[in-house]
Amino acid sequence: MKVSLLDNALWAASFAGNAVLFFVLIFRERWRQFPIFTAWMGYYVIENIVAYLILSFNPVFYSTVYWVMFSLDFLLQIALIFEITHVVLRPTGSWVQDARSTFLLWGLAGAFLAAGLTIAVHPLVHRSADTWGIRAFLFTSLLFCELFLVMRVSAQRLGLVPRNYVMSLGTGLTLWSLVSVGVDVAHSYFGAAHVADFTMLEHIRTSAYILAVMYWIATFSVAEPERKPLSPEMQNYLLALHARVQYDSTQVSSAQNSR
Repeated sequence: MKVSLLDNALWAASFAGNAVLFFVLIFRERWRQFPIFTAWMGYYVIENIVAYLILSFNPVFYSTVYWVMFSLDFLLQIALIFEITHVVLRPTGSWVQDARSTFLLWGLAGAFLAAGLTIAVHPLVHRSADTWGIRAFLFTSLLFCELFLVMRVSAQRLGLVPRNYVMSLGTGLTLWSLVSVGVDVAHSYFGAAHVADFTMLEHIRTSAYILAVMYWIATFSVAEPERKPLSPEMQNYLLALHARVQYDSTQVSSAQNSR
């Protein structure tokens, strides 16, 4: 397969971006807050090196290795969704119970919607493995978009500011995911028969990812803005929860002393 100069340039830019972002996450100790995101970036660095070596020395073996790497990538993206949810819903180190219920309810509804849309898509490809590959990318892309939408709706209540780390992470993922959704829908419509169109669409996806990585590098390189104070409603909830816990503890102690 002939590799164009643009292919090489995009690959080099993606690899360099992943390596720089991984270094920033480690050096700035952002990995403490986002260990899965850091592992995902580190995985991409290793994946690029392994893929390059296999294509250079044993291209016949590449197809098998590709699907192994693809599966690990998919699992890391799913894990990243849970990590973002965990960070969003623990603003003070403890779960925000009612916000968690609302957040997870909408998240679950979005997951079912994403799954339904993904299954409804019938890519024009020859192999069933390629079909499920496109569906897997589409599923995670839709989940990232839905997750960020719920985050934006909940931002004021949860004390999130637009430029803090988790919101910036969600912004980059969402912009990349929106482009990926468009690319996957186009793949489903055109199929892989037209090599030029398929390659052009993948160039668009890769370019969007590189822009997201550059945005993350800029974000994680500087200090995180402080969260906004929790809304009065949320503060009242936490105070009431604290009072309830104290009351229950008193009741339990009285019951034990009366025995």
